[in-house]
Amino acid sequence: MSARIAPLDVAFLLSCALHAVVKRLSRLWERDETLWVFGARGGEAFVDNAKYLYLHAQTRHEVRPVWLTRDREVVAELDQQGFEAYHARSLRGVAVSLRAGIVFVTHGLGDVNLPCAGGATAVNLWHGIPLKRVGWDAERSKMPLPLRLAYEYLDREVDHLTVTSDAVVDPLASGLRVEPDRMFVSGYPRNDVLSEDVPGMGIGTDTTTIRRVRRLAARGRVIVYLPTFREFTEEAVDDAIDFAELDAFLAARDAYFLIKAHPKERLTVDESSLSRVVTLPPHVDVYPLLRHTDVLLTDYSSILFDYLLTDGRLVFYPYDLERYRAVRTFYFEYDDVTPGPVARTFEELLDALAASLEGTDEFGDERRAVRERFFAHPPGGAAARVFDRFAGR
Repeated sequence: MSARIAPLDVAFLLSCALHAVVKRLSRLWERDETLWVFGARGGEAFVDNAKYLYLHAQTRHEVRPVWLTRDREVVAELDQQGFEAYHARSLRGVAVSLRAGIVFVTHGLGDVNLPCAGGATAVNLWHGIPLKRVGWDAERSKMPLPLRLAYEYLDREVDHLTVTSDAVVDPLASGLRVEPDRMFVSGYPRNDVLSEDVPGMGIGTDTTTIRRVRRLAARGRVIVYLPTFREFTEEAVDDAIDFAELDAFLAARDAYFLIKAHPKERLTVDESSLSRVVTLPPHVDVYPLLRHTDVLLTDYSSILFDYLLTDGRLVFYPYDLERYRAVRTFYFEYDDVTPGPVARTFEELLDALAASLEGTDEFGDERRAVRERFFAHPPGGAAARVFDRFAGR
């Protein structure tokens, strides 16, 4: 990677410096331990573990939950629901950030108001069990020195990190440089919706899509394809699939195929010529949809672990396994954590999907073993466990 620092990186470095200043100055005023600030994915959306913990907090009376974002539409939608939310850089957003006792994020303190979070207790809810290496085991170690120093500082500022089981402690301790004694085995709040409806789960997403998927599930079996973001290639995620042939395959089996690409990924499927393939909006929250599907098709995405909590079947399509593993490398042996048929060509993929839709369940014991390895708790109750850990401290 080039040692040149981009303008966005300069802004990030300044934010880190301001965070350190605010942390020192915050000793001059009292932070409110009942004022909790939430944010996710760089402030871009109302998603992930922070979303579901925030929604749970709405049902409790011990705290004042506030969502911060850079998306004014999210602010407006939450406001319409009677929830408190502000633009992260607005006067009110700055004010609550300076007074908040705890901030909850999914990617880092940039999810909220990074400078003004200095001095607050920082809880990283994180965003997935890592199969591929992350953080310092991936891109951070190659960054220019000023950025490395800034991330090292922010890593020390994380007071707590939620995890799903002891199996992920060592990988995340290495990748995020968070000591194990700062980790809390709670499970992920976003997985609560896999077993029950969560009030407000449609906020920040496309409720029309949720209703459409439920209708499809009532008509036939549903496969959902959620591939990993491939930042190292210009190929589209759908280049490895013949959708005309897939559509005929699905029609013969009374099944439907949902596909959602990463928000930064290109998707070129022409849905108008297909009767059984449905493209999902890039920013849709897929978690309310998963329990209405029968099969998850993926490659290296951490969602494979979450899907184990539904006990639905899994199919894997790592058509570029050697190349991807060389670029990202894994924390776990791929064959040890993929309890389902693994296809390397499109023809093998159709065979694997046919077996999952029509055949007996040959991978039930393997799914159970991987689930027990990576989840200390059954589905449900994660948001309550996290909330109770920090309420009334």
